[in-house]
Amino acid sequence: MVAASGRGSGGILLFSVFAWTISNLDQSLFGYAVPGMIADFHIGLDAVGAILSVSFAAAAGLVVLAGLAADRYGRRYTLAALLAASALFVGLHAFATTVLLLALFRALAFGLAAGIAPITATYVAEAVPARHRGVLMGVLQCGYPLGWFLASLIAAPLLEARGWRSIFLVGFAVVPLAVLIARYLPESHRYARVAATRAPESPKALDFRLLRELFSHRFRRRSLACLVLFFAFGCAYAGTAFYFPTFFMTIRGYTPAQAAALVGLSNGIAVLGYLAAAAVGEYAWTRRNTYALWCALGAVALVGLLWLPRERWEDLALFALTGAFFYGSNAVVGTLLTELYPTRVRATAYAVCGSAPLTVGFALYPSVVPVVVAAIGWQRALSVAIVPLLLASAAAALWLPNVRSGEEVADA
Repeated sequence: MVAASGRGSGGILLFSVFAWTISNLDQSLFGYAVPGMIADFHIGLDAVGAILSVSFAAAAGLVVLAGLAADRYGRRYTLAALLAASALFVGLHAFATTVLLLALFRALAFGLAAGIAPITATYVAEAVPARHRGVLMGVLQCGYPLGWFLASLIAAPLLEARGWRSIFLVGFAVVPLAVLIARYLPESHRYARVAATRAPESPKALDFRLLRELFSHRFRRRSLACLVLFFAFGCAYAGTAFYFPTFFMTIRGYTPAQAAALVGLSNGIAVLGYLAAAAVGEYAWTRRNTYALWCALGAVALVGLLWLPRERWEDLALFALTGAFFYGSNAVVGTLLTELYPTRVRATAYAVCGSAPLTVGFALYPSVVPVVVAAIGWQRALSVAIVPLLLASAAAALWLPNVRSGEEVADA
């Protein structure tokens, strides 16, 4: 049944926020577990970087298939299937007996979870009222810091009491929840309307012609700009987020539990930055310009975090600012991307031009950062390897159309 515009939008938003939060919670557990894995498997930081790179490389391909599936078979069931399957493989991390098994479970867990980003963004953009889309999409993106924050509440006590393997068991609880909740949600009314116009004899397989359309004359410039924007941001994100617990332990002398608690609390505070970015992009400025500004401010905050703190509260405050601007820029860029393409190709466009280059950056930089750290130290490495990427991502955003906020997304 095709839902009317706005019908079921509250449920779609809540489930999408739940899916994105739980996915980030599941995946962030790996970052908290890195010190324990290094000790348990007798490996170095370079091996951890290689595991991350393999998982992100797998995600770069799987996310494209997820986008194509969402545009062919619908948003709801594709999202539920990805959430359940990725959570299952997160749970299996606890039973990895070798580094190869750990790498396999990580690649499958993150590869499947990567497909959640384009689908939740598309699902929400098509369901919520246009005049508040940016703010509500910003609420969706708060799933990232909330996931890290909630994971820290789980990880900190379990790391102390039961070790790193125990924190991954939470993944198993997500599987039945994903199936149960998705069963009662409506499909995107915009997707259902487009799907209803397809000829009955149209092929049921994935439509790979959509990939060619993204780089046609009509969409080429915006698609290329998005590729650069998300690749640069992905490199910057992956080169910091998964290594911050280790950074705080190595440079600041924190215990694993202290580092997990600080990262989690800072991300919880950073939610305010996500909401502020969404509000500014919706009501005061355009999303394109807001993203560029937030990236630039994130670069400044990151430099301050690396070099200035002498007390724990300073680490907390500056990491919260870094999260609010650096990671908080996600609150607007996803909305902007969904507004650049029509409904019939929207999930595929988000996957190909957003999530795929993001995960390619994820695949590259977890291996690059340890090499640079070994050569010049943590603070200099993150300064020279991350800050220029944030500025490049901000510059690429300025090549995108400066879409006015509050307009309906296109069906044609």
